[in-house]
Amino acid sequence: MKPYRVEYVQLAGWETDEVGLWLAENDDWLLLRAIPNDYRIDGYVLLVKEHIVSRKPHRDRKQVEQVLKLKGVQPTLPSNFAFLELVDMMRWVEQHYGLVEFTDEEECTFFGWVNEADAVHLWMDTFSPNCTVRVRDNGNPPFVLSEIQLLRFDTDYSNSLKLLWQHKSCQKLLKPSVN
Repeated sequence: MKPYRVEYVQLAGWETDEVGLWLAENDDWLLLRAIPNDYRIDGYVLLVKEHIVSRKPHRDRKQVEQVLKLKGVQPTLPSNFAFLELVDMMRWVEQHYGLVEFTDEEECTFFGWVNEADAVHLWMDTFSPNCTVRVRDNGNPPFVLSEIQLLRFDTDYSNSLKLLWQHKSCQKLLKPSVN
């Protein structure tokens, strides 16, 4: 039987903990059901273990676990989930959730789609909060794979961005052209 525990995880250079219901882990990854505040579940977070500084117990952990159990939240994996290498994991998230969210430091979150990758770098088509897409070109510096600390998916925010982008895309298609 899977353990039912809430994890408080400190990442290198971060002031706040990542909090979530433990789902699975391997040598490279820790998968949590994200708890952004109090007792609210919002999507998933995959943490790159090499960036984890500590996993510490928290005084409120048992109460949070109790509330989640009372709400019926189960520690179940996303459908068809398997641990993969970083770029493959990002592509899996894109394929299943339409958009990947990743962070390379606490205050820098990016949304988008993998365009190209090599052993060191990642080039993305990025998606801004105002729903504009910035396609990879030679002017955009690549991301360094080893600096990516976590991936998020199926969050309310990313799902909302996708809906807004789809709506705006449909509006552009429906808009009559002026000659």
